[in-house]
Amino acid sequence: MTSRLSRLLIGALLIVSLLLRSPLLLLLDVLLLLVAAASALWGRYCLAGVSYRRQFEADRLFCGEQVQLWVEIVNAKPLPLAWLKVEDEFPEDFAVERTELSSASKDHRRTLTNLLSLRWYERVRRRYRLTAQRRGAYEFGPARLASGDIFGFQTRLREQTETHTLLVYPRLVTVEELRLRLARPAGEEAATRRIVEDPLRLAGVRDYSPGDSIRHIHWKSTAHQGRLQTKVFEPGASQHLIVCVNGQTLEHAYEGVLGAHFETVLMAAASLANAALDRCQPVGLFTNNSARDASHRVRLPATRHATQLTRILETLAQLTHFTLMPFDQLLRLEATTLPFGASVVAVSALATEAIQSALLALHDAGHPATLVLIAAPGRVPATSLPAAIPVYVVTQDWTELEALELG
Repeated sequence: MTSRLSRLLIGALLIVSLLLRSPLLLLLDVLLLLVAAASALWGRYCLAGVSYRRQFEADRLFCGEQVQLWVEIVNAKPLPLAWLKVEDEFPEDFAVERTELSSASKDHRRTLTNLLSLRWYERVRRRYRLTAQRRGAYEFGPARLASGDIFGFQTRLREQTETHTLLVYPRLVTVEELRLRLARPAGEEAATRRIVEDPLRLAGVRDYSPGDSIRHIHWKSTAHQGRLQTKVFEPGASQHLIVCVNGQTLEHAYEGVLGAHFETVLMAAASLANAALDRCQPVGLFTNNSARDASHRVRLPATRHATQLTRILETLAQLTHFTLMPFDQLLRLEATTLPFGASVVAVSALATEAIQSALLALHDAGHPATLVLIAAPGRVPATSLPAAIPVYVVTQDWTELEALELG
C-alpha cells in the first residue's frame, strides 16, 4: 500500500475525483491515503522501542531438574502494535511445561513462539518451566521479532542476537562401599613407602613392635589386652583420588560414539568425585576429551577445595565427544605427575589390552588403580587384570542408573 505504484494510484484517484466532482471518490481517496499513511507509519516504527529479554532462575542445574524462565516483551513507544510475533530458538533437549515448541530450521533446535498485541508503553511478562533432559551446555537464542501494520501490507523483521547458555550437570547417584574400596583400592597390601603419620588422627591400635616410640603406647588397651599396644595413626595427608575419564566408547575413534555409554561414563565419574569430596578427600579429574570451545584436553589437579565439585561438574557438562588421545596414552602421560600415593579410578567403556597394561603400570608405580567399566548387559569385555586391581562393571543405562554398587 506504500509502494510507488500505490501512491500513483491514490494520486490518480484524487485527480479523477476532482475532475468528476465526485464526493464519494474523494472520500475513498482520503480513506486510502489514511490507510497508506498508517501502514507506512507502522511499517517504519513498529519495532522501534520493542525489546525482548530472557531471564533464567539459574544458569546451572542437574539433569532432570526444572528451571523457570521469564520472557519480557516491552513496547516502549506511544505507537501500539496490532501484532507482534517473537520466535525464540530453544535446544530440543529441554521440555517446556504446558507449551508445545514448533520445529526450527536448524538441527536439534525448536522454536518458542509468542504472538501478541501490545498497547503503547506496555510490558508483558510470561513464565515457563523448563526441564533439562540431558547433560550438556545449551544455548538459548537468538530470537526473531516480526511486526507490521494492522492491514498486513508491511512486515518488518529484526533478529535479536543475544543468547543465554545453560549448563546441565550430569545426574549424581549414590556410590555404594566407596569408603572401603576406593580409600585402599589395591587392598591391604604393605606399602613400599610409608606416608608421614599425623599423631592427632588416631586410627586404631596394634601390638607393640621393637622400635615403636614409647610415647605412642596405648596404656588403656595395654591394660585390657595384657600386652603392650601401640597407637596407629592415619596419614598426615589425605589420599588423593584421580578420576580418569575415557571419552572414547568404541575401539577406534573414527567409528563414532556410543552416546548412552558416554553419558553413563560421565555420570559415574561425577558421582565418584562427589562421593570422595564428601569424605574431604582431594579429587582430580583427567580426560582424553576436549571441552566446549577448547582445543585441549581437560586436566583438573586434585584438591578438596569447596569449589572443586562445581569445577568438575561444569567440566563434565561441557565435555564433547571429540577424543584427543587414546586412554592408555593419557594414563601413562599422567603417571609421572600424580601426587605421591594417589589412587586412580579409571571410568571407561573400553578395557583394551593397552588400557589394562597402563593400569598395571600405575599399580606397579605405587598408585592403586581401579577400573569402573561401563558395558551393555551381556556384552561385558573380558579383562585379565589381577585381583590387586578391582574391576567394577556398570551395565545400567544412564537414564536408569540410581546407584553405583561397587561392593
